[in-house]
Amino acid sequence: RCRREMHARIGDAPRCDGRRPMVRKYSTLNDAELFQVFRGTPEEKNEAFAELYARHSQRVYVYCLRMSGNPDDANDLFQEAFTRFFHHNFSRAVVANILAYLLTSARNIHLNHRRTTSRWSPFEEDDMAGSTPPYEREELFNMVGSALDLLDEPYREAFILRFYQGLSYKDIAGITGDTVASLKLRVMRAKEQIRGILAPYIADVTKH
Repeated sequence: RCRREMHARIGDAPRCDGRRPMVRKYSTLNDAELFQVFRGTPEEKNEAFAELYARHSQRVYVYCLRMSGNPDDANDLFQEAFTRFFHHNFSRAVVANILAYLLTSARNIHLNHRRTTSRWSPFEEDDMAGSTPPYEREELFNMVGSALDLLDEPYREAFILRFYQGLSYKDIAGITGDTVASLKLRVMRAKEQIRGILAPYIADVTKH
């Protein structure tokens, strides 16, 4: 199943088939303003949903893929997060940061599924600057993703939200419910563990 088929599971939601409309009516609105439109008439809801999907779908999918570890589970997780958002009765609730809301929803779904049943380089930009051919950098990137799979989930999640999603520690704390200090420690330890896992590869590359 593809993300592009998500509309089939949402019902009255607009088609999200990869073909963006000629004019994105609400593209200039921030998330808080877009959410207010989303709570309007059925037509406004559909148009606002199409905009928020175009705006946030890629980052939500990357998070789902890194957390789940495979495309099939990532698609299910991704679709369910957007479906729940579309059908949720927000009543008087106000959502100012839609991306954070969607990531939190995806996280909760993922954790619930686990109970019932990624890749940004951790190295500083100058660690291998100028010494690694592009094909080897791509290989390193893929190996970082593999190393992430070996981390305990709390470390992996903090690392993904920080480096893949580019969220501040404050925003991550709002999603996970942890303190900023504990999240910084998790990211630091995640980096250390990834460096340790990849150390033999890095040593081999820097010999050449």
